[in-house]
Amino acid sequence: MLLGIISDIHGNLPAFRAVLLAARRKGVDRMLCAGDLVGYYTFPNEVLDLAGHEGVHSIAGNHERAIAGGDLSGLNDLAATAGRWTRERLSPESARTISRLPPRDRLEAGGRILLIVHGSPRDDDEYVFPLTEDLWPFGELDVDILVMGHTHVQWTARFGSLVVLNPGSVGQPRDRDPRAAFATLDTADLSVRLHRVSYDFHTTADAALACGLPAKLAERLALGV
Repeated sequence: MLLGIISDIHGNLPAFRAVLLAARRKGVDRMLCAGDLVGYYTFPNEVLDLAGHEGVHSIAGNHERAIAGGDLSGLNDLAATAGRWTRERLSPESARTISRLPPRDRLEAGGRILLIVHGSPRDDDEYVFPLTEDLWPFGELDVDILVMGHTHVQWTARFGSLVVLNPGSVGQPRDRDPRAAFATLDTADLSVRLHRVSYDFHTTADAALACGLPAKLAERLALGV
């Protein structure tokens, strides 16, 4: 089975559409998301509708938890501003959808066991950047694959028999590559490929500015920071 792994869409519909099209062309059988479908950009309802239509299996990220619960105090100023904007404009169906997302998930796919978290195995809000094997801090997880999001930085590694990957961010990359990021994983041999796809970020940036969101949210899309 070929899995498509995504994270951190953040209401960026053009980027999400581009990733779904690229994944379809690669023959992906199932799409999994490590959270943060909404927040930052201006198409939260459309992203959630499309994710539902495409059967994307997702957990909640910190933005879903904050927006659904109404407590934005844990978000930085940019995220909180966009979070308030998003919360005020979610349709009732979208609000129900994000409130029902689990904070993490353990599932089987293609005969493999995956753990999907937004932050880390020990903390849903922890940022985990690329690690070397001698720095692995999480012990034995009793799964084949660990998927993490949250950092918006794309990477993969093996720690013994464990495959670890962060697919990067669909909607707001922060690794100085502005193209939308995703990953594919073949459950037959546990091989991971990291992908980037160009999309019309101007549409997302212009929509954010037109809605009165901070200019920095628009500017960073062109830079990948």
